Amino acid sequence: MIRTDNNNVIDRTNLAVKPTGADDKKAYSIKCYTKEDWVFIHEELEKDGSLEDNIPDPSIVCPDKKEHSDTRATYMLTDAEAEDLRKHEKVQWVCIDYDVYPGNYSPDPEDIIMGVRKFGRFNKTVSNYRDWENAPTSLPTSQAGIGATDKNRTGYQILRHTQKENPWDATSTGLTGSDHIIIETEPKQLGDGTGVDAIVSDDGFWIAHPEFVTTADDPVGWSTGNALTWSGISTTPGTCAVLDVVLDGPYYIDPDWFNADPGNRLTQRWDGTTVPVDSVARAWWSDASQRSVGFSTIGTTSGISGSYTRENCNGTNTAKPQNGSYHGTQCAGQVFGKNYGSAYNCNKWVINGIGGSNAGINGSQFDVQKLFHLYKPNYDRHSAITGKQNDDKNPTTSSNSWGYRSSTIHSTGAYYWYRPSATDGSVTGTSYTTEPAFFDLLGAYGDSSRCKGEMVDSSVTAAGDELAEAGVIFIAAAGNSNQTQVAPGDLDFNNYWSTSSQGDSVSLESATHLEFGLTCYNTINRRGWPQSLGKTTSGISTAGTEYACINIGALDDAIISSGLGGNTTDYKEKKVSYSDMGTSIDCYGAADDTLTADGRASNLTYPHPETYTGLGFVPYDVDFGGTSSACPTCAGWITTKLQYNRGWTWRDVKSWLKNNCGTQDPDRFYYGDNITTFTAEENAWIDMYSLQMYGQGPVVIWDAPTGSPSEPKKPEIRITNSPNLKFSGGVEIKFS
Repeated sequence: MIRTDNNNVIDRTNLAVKPTGADDKKAYSIKCYTKEDWVFIHEELEKDGSLEDNIPDPSIVCPDKKEHSDTRATYMLTDAEAEDLRKHEKVQWVCIDYDVYPGNYSPDPEDIIMGVRKFGRFNKTVSNYRDWENAPTSLPTSQAGIGATDKNRTGYQILRHTQKENPWDATSTGLTGSDHIIIETEPKQLGDGTGVDAIVSDDGFWIAHPEFVTTADDPVGWSTGNALTWSGISTTPGTCAVLDVVLDGPYYIDPDWFNADPGNRLTQRWDGTTVPVDSVARAWWSDASQRSVGFSTIGTTSGISGSYTRENCNGTNTAKPQNGSYHGTQCAGQVFGKNYGSAYNCNKWVINGIGGSNAGINGSQFDVQKLFHLYKPNYDRHSAITGKQNDDKNPTTSSNSWGYRSSTIHSTGAYYWYRPSATDGSVTGTSYTTEPAFFDLLGAYGDSSRCKGEMVDSSVTAAGDELAEAGVIFIAAAGNSNQTQVAPGDLDFNNYWSTSSQGDSVSLESATHLEFGLTCYNTINRRGWPQSLGKTTSGISTAGTEYACINIGALDDAIISSGLGGNTTDYKEKKVSYSDMGTSIDCYGAADDTLTADGRASNLTYPHPETYTGLGFVPYDVDFGGTSSACPTCAGWITTKLQYNRGWTWRDVKSWLKNNCGTQDPDRFYYGDNITTFTAEENAWIDMYSLQMYGQGPVVIWDAPTGSPSEPKKPEIRITNSPNLKFSGGVEIKFS
């Protein structure tokens, strides 16, 4: 939480604090199992020269006998005496008497009140854009295009996900077809990503865009600086919030190595932050001798390109990165941009995992992220500001809007197996000259007829699996192939194909193809790569299979208005035409026509109204889309939940999505037909908006409470019987 006032805090100036010396006597509370146990322990503690094991020899002072309790009292003990006393069989526990030291342990009232507490970053009304390009100019609340001077504007990826129901549907706005309305309000959130390291893996990033840099127009809730300056590692202030895992991560992990020879190992980045020299940072990852002794045995990685530099991957305020300045910038903006990202106060990291000069797309980028997660310090996000330090490492999320796929599947004169009873080659495949409906349109709406199969186990998948095992929460775009991805055990999980040259009795295990040179099974309805990262079984196994990766589908900014399932007038929300779908999609996020930062200047972009001194370009924003947009949108919201649930695993994230976010109402969201009874040639397979979920509902991520004691609370309404309270018609209660 970022506090914006100090009206409800405790003045600790004259409050008692706990002595810091190990040999200092401190007030310890002791609890015994029974009354008789306490009487025995109390008497032994008061003796001078007790012969009882685990009882201190000298007499122990009891300043608070707590006569109101049969089993508990407070005693003055050293730390060693307290530790020894914990071993006694009659003692249930020993801990500091927290009330004796309010200077250490009394929380501010503002931090523990149980009222409704959601935070806004803007402290003002802002424009929330959705489907603005299709807005009729005749409506006074609508606008075609983006206002050039509209500061602190944001896309619908924020407001849509502050609540379960779509705030743009006709039920909410009272206007038919209201997906284009610009809603003027300040979105409020339960969290902002504080204390979480969020990584965006993509191509190049223009980190000097004003969306990531301190300007005069910063939202009031956005905190300036970055993880190096917040932790005190960089002794010089920095105005850019984004750091690079490869180039800046080593200094964050191992500052002693760089500080030992600052003249040769350190430099100042364009924004003022003290950072490693590029070559020294790369050497830290690949050469164990180029580190402090404490990190010499953690392992190295050799996949980082020698051209991985700030010039090529990050850019500056006067130069765009050489490896591309748009896709990575767009994704980063939606994870943690000051206006466009939900996790706007997280620790912001990027890694060029897939572009030119990358960190090794085929495994090394995963090793780098794994090592970063395992060996980074235990810094609190605001340690330099609050003086607090966590006893554990920050959680880490990784957003990945990329994926392997191939057009090989669209082969003429091939065979297919549809819901086969076996996959060992004993079942005959059906030949075809024209593709059957169940995969005829794969890739037809957004991905150039390409689609994906499950990757065969390799060093690539092993590196990804280790990343998940280390605890990194990995989030990936499902893909833009209009491909059905189903969960293990579902009817279509084992559907596959092969070419005619292989015959009609080929097994699934031997039916393979290449995706960018890596071998993949000819599966039709399974996850591809990296969507299958963290698979808990190997090979083609079905039983017991789970995937650690959080798999993200894409929402449309427009609503259902005609031609599908007989729904011509109900204006339901829907997935976008090209998005992958099915029971293996963990959740959907705002995607088509979202708004985010961009590193280009073209007819696809809009001038960004904020700038800063020294910026050598006109900055632009962009109309972003694809599961590439949905992934960082969801990654940002997941990051805000890890803020209050620092020990969460990927299973915890998926449980929260399923049980707390829950499925969408079919009266408000277009499900499509139930594919349980579909044949391979069923026309319903080509419904590009159908979820193909066997009748199950989709999960749309939203700011649902997690139940964590530290998380701000949503409101609770209780209605008791009252003779004067009457309801008629439909009643809907909403919170904003």
